[in-house]
Amino acid sequence: MAFYEVIRYQSDVTNWLLYKHPVDEFNNKSRLIVSPGQVAIIVHNGKIEKICEDGTFKINSELLPFLKGFTKAFFGGNNPYPIEIYFVNKILKLNCYWGTSDPIKLTDPKYQIVINVRARGQLGLRLTDYQYFYQTLIGTLMKNSLITFDILQEFFRGKTNQIVKKRLSSYIIDNKISFLEIEPKIDEIQKAIEEELREELVQFGFDIVNLSVESINVPDADFEKLNEILHKKAEYEQLGDQVYRTARGYDVLEAGANNNGSAAAMMGIGMGMNMGNQMNGTSIIPPAQKVEENKEAPAEKCPSCGAIIAPNAKFCAECGTKILRSCPECGTAVTLNQKFCPECGKALYKKEN
Repeated sequence: MAFYEVIRYQSDVTNWLLYKHPVDEFNNKSRLIVSPGQVAIIVHNGKIEKICEDGTFKINSELLPFLKGFTKAFFGGNNPYPIEIYFVNKILKLNCYWGTSDPIKLTDPKYQIVINVRARGQLGLRLTDYQYFYQTLIGTLMKNSLITFDILQEFFRGKTNQIVKKRLSSYIIDNKISFLEIEPKIDEIQKAIEEELREELVQFGFDIVNLSVESINVPDADFEKLNEILHKKAEYEQLGDQVYRTARGYDVLEAGANNNGSAAAMMGIGMGMNMGNQMNGTSIIPPAQKVEENKEAPAEKCPSCGAIIAPNAKFCAECGTKILRSCPECGTAVTLNQKFCPECGKALYKKEN
């Protein structure tokens, strides 16, 4: 392989993270140029010899053994002291996107229906521990000479999904809040996800610059279910129990009547259920409450002495007066407080001897 006089990395690729330079042989005149926003890692015989920040560096005999050209001949033409140079992008990567790969199945704590919650957002990353990154991930991620942030996102996708699902579901269940109430809580959820994900990424030499939760949502079908329950709850609170139950009963019968294929059958079933249920107090349409329920008839009194007369009594238990409910002369119905018949003028009451 030819000697390189100038070793540097320039490319139009914007999302690159690490590039391995193809050179492995140098001479004392070789220069290493590290552009702003880059770091160069010099590895000699599998060991990191030096990490160079941006600037120009001369590769001398400290990194390339002086007798390299001679000792190479004793190893069949192979370089016994391989030197590798890796360029690392240290510029912030702010547009790393994340999202749950599949929905999180939860029971809404307030409305008790199963919903499928999804979340997505954006992540800002920065590589801070170059040496640790080289030692932990190079062998795993290096498939060719270039590692991009896309490969890194794919590598961390599983762990990110796991943390997001755990934190989001725990927050909803532990705080017993409905999905419809989650919007004002996004900042708290975002903070919990960021703290745990930072602990995970720092193990590979990365730091989270920022994390944002852009959306927490459910499918339209789940959202419609929640809205329907919410509307019914509001309607119930506005109408009250009796009016609400009556309205829902009529809705059932109307739905049956609108069924073109079995309107008569549905109406018959509805009325039959209504009649049958009236007998046990569970009618589809609750009976209207009477204005005056359990109103007792006024007690009857003896027209002679004023004592209370027992129902259907023929004589007063106090004075013995005969109690008449029809005129003995013409048969006209009379009340106890009438002394003469309004039809024939017959005197009604006289004290019995």
